[in-house]
Amino acid sequence: MPRRFTVMVVALVMVLGAGAGCRKGTPTTCKGWAKLLKSPVKGRDAIKNLGDLRCKESIPDLEAIFPASQYKEDILQTIKAINAPKESVGIVQKGLDDPLAATIAAAVAEDFALPEFRQALLGILTTNKALKARENALKAIARIDEKNLKQDEDLFIALMRNDPNVQGIGVNALAAKLLGDIRSEKAVPDLIVAMFMRTQRGEQLYTPVRKTLAKIGKTAVAPLVAVLSGAPEGEKIRQELSDMSKKLGLFDWQWQDGPEIIQVLGDLRDTTAAPAVAKSLAKPLNPPVGVDERVLRMWQVAQQNRITMCMMTLWNIGTPNEVETLKEVVLNPDNDAKQRLDTASALALMQDFAGVGALLKIYAKTDDPRFRAPLVKPISLGVGWAHVDEFLKMVAADKSELVKERVTGDSPDAKDFKMVIGVVKDCKQGDLDCLIGRLKSADLRAAEKAAILLGNTKGPDAKKALAALVEVYPNTDPVMGVDLRRFILLGVWRLGDASTVKDLEKMLQSDRDRKGAGYWIDELETLIPVMAARQ
Repeated sequence: MPRRFTVMVVALVMVLGAGAGCRKGTPTTCKGWAKLLKSPVKGRDAIKNLGDLRCKESIPDLEAIFPASQYKEDILQTIKAINAPKESVGIVQKGLDDPLAATIAAAVAEDFALPEFRQALLGILTTNKALKARENALKAIARIDEKNLKQDEDLFIALMRNDPNVQGIGVNALAAKLLGDIRSEKAVPDLIVAMFMRTQRGEQLYTPVRKTLAKIGKTAVAPLVAVLSGAPEGEKIRQELSDMSKKLGLFDWQWQDGPEIIQVLGDLRDTTAAPAVAKSLAKPLNPPVGVDERVLRMWQVAQQNRITMCMMTLWNIGTPNEVETLKEVVLNPDNDAKQRLDTASALALMQDFAGVGALLKIYAKTDDPRFRAPLVKPISLGVGWAHVDEFLKMVAADKSELVKERVTGDSPDAKDFKMVIGVVKDCKQGDLDCLIGRLKSADLRAAEKAAILLGNTKGPDAKKALAALVEVYPNTDPVMGVDLRRFILLGVWRLGDASTVKDLEKMLQSDRDRKGAGYWIDELETLIPVMAARQ
């Protein structure tokens, strides 16, 4: 009896399994599935299977049901899967005209990239009928018009300036990028305003605009300087910035005294901007009055960042003409301590050691050891062979215990000082092999000093120095080696030209392939177009 029961159960399972494997009436062909498109039960499955089978002959049937279908997105996904652009023009046009289906229809239009879609896409971009579809529509226009994007310049400017809270900031960012792709000089004033645009959620447009201005290059310098310096030529842009600030609830100091314009001028690396940047660095720090602690803290952070950006920008563009202005900033005891020390660093790392002599005079004139002691670090970083002995005599003769702590003994500051000065003392001027050895050493402080010295190499040896800097960059940790990477890029800029772009692109790819290098991706993406324009 038990044996007979087991056999019956097995037989029943086999029958059920066989029935489940082949459902009666399930189509296997395009024609069969097309017949089920209007089925309330199997219609959606029919749409999907027509895509899986790439049923080009079913496109007219799909177009016929599209206007009244509740599965418009599924239909458009199927059209995309079938991948028959010419045959799909009508149904994609219907999708672009439908506010609910326009987002995915625009994505299909981007894939197919047919000029027949252009007018419908422009309708999405210039009206409010399908705001959520704008980003996909802009991508589609960019692909359709890729051989003549210049014709869309005014459209891109308008989209970049539109309210990001309404259309989504992705549209603004893409429009800004496209303006960079066409090197739109016309857009420069609008780009300067757009640098400070943001959404109610705090999303900002600054980074894509920064990269676009780097692509546009030298033409952007004069308007940026005019805004920064308060020159009459920048009045219209300043007024637009003021109006936009009121609309967005920003404070005027956020665009007047923030780091953004300074950083972009640093990206552009044009020495004509140096006087305005030096003047910004010398600007007295007057905190806003009548504001709460949160706003005051925002202002303080903005000023710290602006001062730092001024310092690094002057490393790239500073000339001997700015030395006296910067010297006065450092000497003025009423200035903020960070302002004075970062200005000292700006002098220390000017190209060709142009500010070191002035720094030594400042050191000699500074009576207060509380400020003289921290000057040791920027001077030791910037000093070259011409001034190192004079500097060492000065610190050796200094009676201040605060100074002695920084140059003798076993404190971290003293160890760093000895390591940094050791490079310039041990590696004689012109001994590139010694400097390159220190650049590749495990000690970051020695490597930083070597990078600075290599970046000032002249004559036939410059090519060898450049090659060493390029080689070491990708092997330098993007987090632990921040200063070393910064000094390497400074040296690459000083020694490089348009032929260096290929090396920069390899460095960029290396950073894209590793974690924690996002900051450096931005730095390289702004450096590459400026280097490409260099003779």
